[in-house]
Amino acid sequence: MGSKLALLGGVPVVTEPTNFEWPPITPQDVSVVTKLLVRGEISYYGREGEVAALEAEFSSRIGVPFALTCSSGTAALHSAFFGLGLETGDEVICPTFTFLSTVMPLFVVNALPVLVDCEPDTGNIDPSNIEAAITPRTKAIVVVHLNGHVCDMGPIIDIARRRDLKVVEDCSHAHGATWNGAEVGGLGDVSIFSLQGSKLVAAGQGGILLTSDREIFERAVLLGHFRMRAFEDVTSDSYRPFAATGYGLNYRMHPLAAALARRQFEELDKYIEGRNANLGDLTKGLAGIPGVSPPAHKAFATRHSYYNYKPLYDEEPLDGLDRKLFIKALRAEGAPVEESTSLPLHLETLFQVKDDGSRTYGRISGRRVYAPGTFPNSEIYARRAMRIPPYTEPRPRLISQIVEAFEKVSRGRGELLDHIRRNSA
Repeated sequence: MGSKLALLGGVPVVTEPTNFEWPPITPQDVSVVTKLLVRGEISYYGREGEVAALEAEFSSRIGVPFALTCSSGTAALHSAFFGLGLETGDEVICPTFTFLSTVMPLFVVNALPVLVDCEPDTGNIDPSNIEAAITPRTKAIVVVHLNGHVCDMGPIIDIARRRDLKVVEDCSHAHGATWNGAEVGGLGDVSIFSLQGSKLVAAGQGGILLTSDREIFERAVLLGHFRMRAFEDVTSDSYRPFAATGYGLNYRMHPLAAALARRQFEELDKYIEGRNANLGDLTKGLAGIPGVSPPAHKAFATRHSYYNYKPLYDEEPLDGLDRKLFIKALRAEGAPVEESTSLPLHLETLFQVKDDGSRTYGRISGRRVYAPGTFPNSEIYARRAMRIPPYTEPRPRLISQIVEAFEKVSRGRGELLDHIRRNSA
């Protein structure tokens, strides 16, 4: 291996192709979608066809009786929050470090998101911060199994049961992941999975809601699946009278998306095994390299599904070398490393103002606003995180070369710092 950094004129160490495309579309995928088109099966009105089959497969795997496909993961989250029966001004505790879709539907049901900080090593909601955020208005806790690493559900469920709160699982990053042997999606009161194109089970666009609570299910059906589907699934005296009209939205899943999701669902365990093999080797290789911490893998996370692979950067062992320059040097070596650009929600404008300009979300009393520094762990995590593709097919030589690139740049930090000093003098 050449010692001179590629950024400074040396030879890159990564020579293997680094392409990563997702999802893998096979002739079988094309076939199931084409057959639907040939049959003219392009729309459903009830629980039927590919949609019914996909719901049954998810329900069986997760071990809950009710499943409801939706047009997106965001629609499934909206349905879950509506299903809980949240009222105006009710508070829901949410992680600040998550994708916006986890939280934004709360505004649509006139509830108030209450953000809390994350664990510094996983980015997941920190259970130790939840209790202090609970008020008499709190009705639920949302957890996100970030990047495929499950949250520490034991203390979260304990808090929820003691305080009579509902638990909503956002499993969009964690298809097939397990907490102490139990698969995510059935650990809380209601869960959702996104089936968007980058997810481990990909439909292009789509989502699915799962619950053991009939009332949550019936309300979710009524929100976005009126008439035929509602007549099939809404049986309680309380909600049956509203089956014809529903509650105003159309969140039905497209048959082609359901068919594709079913095919991808068949491959889920193979995908997870492939990612664990590649990324497990990458973790072993990165361990011990100064300035780099592989993604955490805690004991209760008995199966990690690696939606993303995000090692953390620490500039201190590298004499203060800036993360941007470290990544620039890695990319010059050919390593497929990027900055993680996700911001904690409390740093987004909507969560820092009382009035959003349109006055849409400023009318509910008690809405909280946040400022930089409010949740330090999430801000530090965001500044430290890097992203590497979650390679699924066997890539042993590429994984070895990525490790080699990290070792080379870490070892060559002195060259980089000297280069900076010479060019700034």
